[in-house]
Amino acid sequence: MCGIQNVTRKQGTYYYRRLIRLGGDKPFRLRLSLKTTSRRRASLLAPALTLICERVAMNMMSNMARDGLTGAQRAEIFRRQMLVERDRLEAMHASLHVLPPEDHEDIDKALTLRLGASEMAAHDGAMQGKVADFLVARIDPDNDDEDIVVLAWSDLAASIEHEGAEDAALARLAEIGVQQSALREAMARKVVNEARIVAIREFREVLANPGCAYPSVPIAQYEPAAQHSAAPAVSTAPPAQPATAGPWATMTPTQAVDKFFEYNPRTGGKDGTASKTGMKPWTAKTRDQFRLPAQFLEEVMDGRPLAQVTHEDLVRLNQCFQNLHGATFRKSKRQREMTILEIVAEYASQIAEGERAAEREAKRKSSADRTGHAQQYLSKGDLGLNPITTNRHWGFLRQLTDWFSRRHPLAELDYGAFIVKDGRNQRSLRQVYTRAQGEELFRLSPWTGSKSYLKRLEPGDVIVHDAWYFVPLIAWYSGMRRDEICGMELADIEFDGGLWSFNVRDNSTRRIKTVGSERKLPFASELIRLGLPDYVEALRAEGETLLFPELASESGKGTLGDAYYKRIWIKIVRELPFLGGGQGIHAFRHTAIDSLKGAKISEAVAADFAGHSLQGETAARYSKAHIPLLKEAADAIPEVTKHLERLPTTLLPTRLRAPRAARDTLSKPTADQNPRC
Repeated sequence: MCGIQNVTRKQGTYYYRRLIRLGGDKPFRLRLSLKTTSRRRASLLAPALTLICERVAMNMMSNMARDGLTGAQRAEIFRRQMLVERDRLEAMHASLHVLPPEDHEDIDKALTLRLGASEMAAHDGAMQGKVADFLVARIDPDNDDEDIVVLAWSDLAASIEHEGAEDAALARLAEIGVQQSALREAMARKVVNEARIVAIREFREVLANPGCAYPSVPIAQYEPAAQHSAAPAVSTAPPAQPATAGPWATMTPTQAVDKFFEYNPRTGGKDGTASKTGMKPWTAKTRDQFRLPAQFLEEVMDGRPLAQVTHEDLVRLNQCFQNLHGATFRKSKRQREMTILEIVAEYASQIAEGERAAEREAKRKSSADRTGHAQQYLSKGDLGLNPITTNRHWGFLRQLTDWFSRRHPLAELDYGAFIVKDGRNQRSLRQVYTRAQGEELFRLSPWTGSKSYLKRLEPGDVIVHDAWYFVPLIAWYSGMRRDEICGMELADIEFDGGLWSFNVRDNSTRRIKTVGSERKLPFASELIRLGLPDYVEALRAEGETLLFPELASESGKGTLGDAYYKRIWIKIVRELPFLGGGQGIHAFRHTAIDSLKGAKISEAVAADFAGHSLQGETAARYSKAHIPLLKEAADAIPEVTKHLERLPTTLLPTRLRAPRAARDTLSKPTADQNPRC
């Protein structure tokens, strides 16, 4: 013996042993190695394990006590099952009138056989929790010459469409909005079987006296002890329409999304890789966007099945959308782990705290100071997701529920009450850079000289050709989207007919936005002067495959465009005081498109340059005769880098070009902490 409670020692290693009891069940023994030969360490681990065991056992006992069904819930299940059984028995009796069974010529005898067998099966289910198949015999004691009829219960149940108690129990639990558990399902099965017994006996009485009406459903025996005279409680979350048995009746919104993916190969299928011939599967981003509103709906519905969704649930979700701060919503890791209801409550708390702080400031500062200081606090006027985001959420939800309703009935859902037209002037929302702002941007140290590889925003004499240097240049002179630039592979850079060009297409790192986005863009003359072709050739000589390999990560998660934004752009933004709302990386694209309009480039060429689709255009859009027109369009963009000298290509060291390992970002600043980006 080692002398430590619940610990033994064998061949120098200490082991923890403990007998665990859960209620009146048979105890079981826990035995595990402490993986130590140190008595001191074993004496520290053993009490901790004992405490953990006690807590787990208490929690399990508590959960077992809470996991059952209340008297009111059992009463409601009994009532609903009685109504189902009355309809089923009446339909079975009527079917015997329409089509007599093969096993009996006499309808009364056939009905007696079926009622007796059903009652026996329900009795076995109520007593034993399950129904084993058995034989049913029909013998007439008064007529020795009549044939003896012997049937298996499984065959008889199929012929009368007798629903299994398991499916019935699940359906009743779904109807009253109770989450499934093993204990609840077992209790619900027992109530279902008992309701069947009562319904069969009641049906026999009605047959004996056809003129009597059905009595009220007996439920007194299922009421809680303190409610002897109370009426049966009705569930607070009834389904919009009667639910049917099966998995669809109990499927949550997010589970329905998984089934939607599985049933629709165009979405990528169950694992995101399947696709129909000639079709591109949805990107991981689109799949996440489709799942997100279903997750919000599930949280608003408190985990109830999608079969029970009502218009009131959509109203509640819309109220949540109107009480979120769009600029910071789910931008942080902490918020992504919270429910939408928790986030709404957090914003409400921030507004209340800001109002109190503003009142305190108002008492101490002058009126002029108050005006500027009040903007630091979140106000009610700052809340509300923009219409583009909410319309996307509602569109995806409508697509999901329309698909689901073809497999299970749903209440009427009016999405038109929530999908609104964005009444804002889109031209005024498209912020662009002026020529002066472009020149100010490219006078920063990444283009004029940095202190070192890692201190790119501190002035010095180091010029490095990488994502810091070339992404904004390419964005300015090509108008490409952020992910199109950052996810470019070296194989997408082509030299043909004396022209360097970007081949914007799907590759192994990213998908292009639309089919119309696939295009070829010649290099602007200024990109060639500043050495982009030399940079491409230098990377190829080093064996690289990506245009900006330093943006990749070992995990492969996220896009290279997101990596650029988080690692580089938010740092550049802090150096540009002129940046306003909406004037970020995408503003380069608007600047280029507006420049083409100002240079009177034809609409067709401008559409090809930007990757926009035009009706009536031919498929031979990128013929060799068309490429020079795109080159003219690229050179029509204002040149704001004439002050930069062309220098020999300097790549990042190999260790800095390697994919970045995952790291803890909890303490790092995120985009939502910088209001200017």
